[in-house]
Amino acid sequence: MPAGGKKPPLVYIDSCIFLNVIKRETPYWPDSLKLLLAAERGDIQLVASTLVLAEVASHNGEVDPAKRDEVIERYLTIAPVQWYELDLFVVEDARRICDDYQMRGADAAHVATAIRARANYLVSNDKRFPYDQAVGGVKIIRPMVLWDATIHDAHVDQEAADNP
Repeated sequence: MPAGGKKPPLVYIDSCIFLNVIKRETPYWPDSLKLLLAAERGDIQLVASTLVLAEVASHNGEVDPAKRDEVIERYLTIAPVQWYELDLFVVEDARRICDDYQMRGADAAHVATAIRARANYLVSNDKRFPYDQAVGGVKIIRPMVLWDATIHDAHVDQEAADNP
């Protein structure tokens, strides 16, 4: 639990955040890595659907397989994650979200799962999300510090400045 005894926010992290880190995509990777490190420390509680794991794992030709597997192991296998399966109810909700927000199916499934999990936030860098809106009680945001900043966050910023 974070300092001060506060319950950490429940955060659904979209697949692209993991891929930003794996590919070290400029300018996204530093803020994306800070989210994953915060989940590892327990400063946020990570929630994900198995669709996230499938999307990250399926980028065989586009990423270094060793780096991909390292990120999957460290942040999706070892770190505590509240997992949710896609089911017909989530898919039905996703279909409605597609219509209401002009989103693609997989992105809407991420939003529907975040709603089902009662996440506080869904974090993505994908272009098609309705940012700064609350959908079903879940605020859709780009990566940002949702915890008390740590020395780890400063180290990530320094690494990004030294090795852009």
